[in-house]
Amino acid sequence: MTKIEEHNTKLEIKEIVSKCVQCGRCNNFCPVLQEIREEENSPRGMAVMMDNGFFEKMVFKCTLCNACEENCPIELKLNEAFMKARKLLVMQKKEMAGNKEMITNYK
Repeated sequence: MTKIEEHNTKLEIKEIVSKCVQCGRCNNFCPVLQEIREEENSPRGMAVMMDNGFFEKMVFKCTLCNACEENCPIELKLNEAFMKARKLLVMQKKEMAGNKEMITNYK
């Protein structure tokens, strides 16, 4: 991934997450939040963190179950942002150990 592609991906992520209206409706349906009970691990919390440029640790916690998107009143495409962030981190070799193992096993 070139620096330009990396920059463009970050802009695409920010464009999505900056539209979050912080209503918290997604939090009522997020299985990760139901288990972990920490706001930073909620869809809303992750959107805020990603909007501020921090997403290295949290995007792999999302199960991509789509519950946040299905219940978002503005139809925010958070899964798309999470997938772009994951791809960016993998390309930067910053993915989590479990993800590295999974990728190695797949190969």
